[in-house]
Amino acid sequence: MKLPEYVTHEEVRRVCKELRIRDWTKLKKPQVSLKEAKIILSHVNTENMKTSLEDFKAGLEVELEHGTMFKPFNVTNNHPILTGKIVMAHFMETLDYYKRLEIAEVEGDLMKAVVSKNMEKIQKYYKKLTKAKIELGRAEAGQLTK
Repeated sequence: MKLPEYVTHEEVRRVCKELRIRDWTKLKKPQVSLKEAKIILSHVNTENMKTSLEDFKAGLEVELEHGTMFKPFNVTNNHPILTGKIVMAHFMETLDYYKRLEIAEVEGDLMKAVVSKNMEKIQKYYKKLTKAKIELGRAEAGQLTK
């Protein structure tokens, strides 16, 4: 079944221009500047959630996977506001959503390295997993002390 293009490139360009950010239809990598994240956050944080700009930026970079990064699964065409709303929806679940996601993804990479018996990758991913768990622990501790 062929689906229509719900969000056109023209619409994404129009919104980027209105937000005064670069044209996200031309993104080659899922990289967002802090300035862009701040602008988008100011438009999508309608619940005034207390989220860090760095976490929001990281979320935007992850959620760009719903855009042109994976063409067969493109639903947003990298629309910055729609991408930002996806991030905020996940923050409604938990403000440390992307820290938890990082752990899950690294655990998957670690498992692949173990299965392939690649000791170099096992060490690399185990170190990365340890750092990600420390970051999550800090975020959880911060939530408990508020």
